[in-house]
Amino acid sequence: AAWHMDHRFRVRPGFRITDRVAVFTQVDLLPYVQWGSQPVAVMDPFTGEDQPVVYSDALGPPTTDTGAVTPQNLQVTRLWGEVQTDYGLFRFGRVPNHWGSGMVFNAGNRPIDEYGDTVDRLQFTGKAGPVYLMGGLENRYEGLAAERDDYRAVIGSILYQNEKAGLGFLSTYRWKGEVDNRYRVFIADLWAKATLGMAEAEMEFAAVAGRGDLDGGLNDISQRSFGGHIRANIDPGNIRAGVLTGFATGDADRTDSTIKTFSYDPDFNVSLFLFEETMPTLTPAANTIDDDGRTTSAGRTGPTISDALFFKPSIGWRFNDDLFVDVSWMGARRAKKLEEEEPGYGSEVNANVRWDPYAHFWVQLTGGVFLPGKVFTEYEDIDLGTDFNKPALGARLVTTIEF
Repeated sequence: AAWHMDHRFRVRPGFRITDRVAVFTQVDLLPYVQWGSQPVAVMDPFTGEDQPVVYSDALGPPTTDTGAVTPQNLQVTRLWGEVQTDYGLFRFGRVPNHWGSGMVFNAGNRPIDEYGDTVDRLQFTGKAGPVYLMGGLENRYEGLAAERDDYRAVIGSILYQNEKAGLGFLSTYRWKGEVDNRYRVFIADLWAKATLGMAEAEMEFAAVAGRGDLDGGLNDISQRSFGGHIRANIDPGNIRAGVLTGFATGDADRTDSTIKTFSYDPDFNVSLFLFEETMPTLTPAANTIDDDGRTTSAGRTGPTISDALFFKPSIGWRFNDDLFVDVSWMGARRAKKLEEEEPGYGSEVNANVRWDPYAHFWVQLTGGVFLPGKVFTEYEDIDLGTDFNKPALGARLVTTIEF
């Protein structure tokens, strides 16, 4: 059993220089710093030694062993400029990267998000009625400007969108420029969303195809994977019902040179446990600061949907404008069955209570139970053995001020 609380404060100020020119930034202050960390020691006035933490009355910002501050104090995570021309919008800098439902590219701007996709990009977006055309160039610099081993990418999209419907296609082509160490990958992503009266539906499907040499000595690798999801909700008034179902291809042989596993963006959150936390997470033989008193060496799933088929219905009730409660169930299994094990991940039941008493302020409490399937219960680790068949209980409280 374990618990923790942390800070997540983010500001995204914009500076309007003229009617056509603006600069935007994103700054994170004390991001993911746990409550109670870095207590300031009180010195004994007679001996000069630090007294026990129980006598500390102050907390300090994170520092290194030598006293220098760390990036957890303040991070300028994004910074970009925008110029509105007669032909469209020109954007350049370190920008948030988001497309569609966030299944593949997710900016991670919600309070519960922990990652967020950010790119260095030159981008131009033109508009013709309800149709948007976008193109851009990206760069992933690895540290040696004189070497032709940087990853670059070109992107392009076409999007039709009005107040009730949207349909778009995004293509991304990435390559590594070094002659003797090439890699090429193409990502195609189709997204659609529509609202019809009380009903709303959204879908996204993506495919990845690549070939070449990857970092770490992985040569002559090919990649063919795809995934997608469909979400539908109906909200006639006080009752809200919905269903989410999706898939991500898996790989029966993870030792060969072909990658067939598709992974969602880790900020595409669907549950409290499964595909959100590394499971199982256990207590190590010896606790250290580096492992935070936990080990994931026996992990069967990670913080992203991968190699999975899942189905999640939900139903909720709105008591008034301030209070909404919903309950959901999710079942999941492997998309690609391995010969030596059963494919079931298990099932999860979650309950949410959201309270919005004032403008810009809301609180959400989520509680749930995860019942492990045979992917966990029949697994045997060489060092940690078995006994991964116990249910997991957990809760999450999010208190948020948005402005």
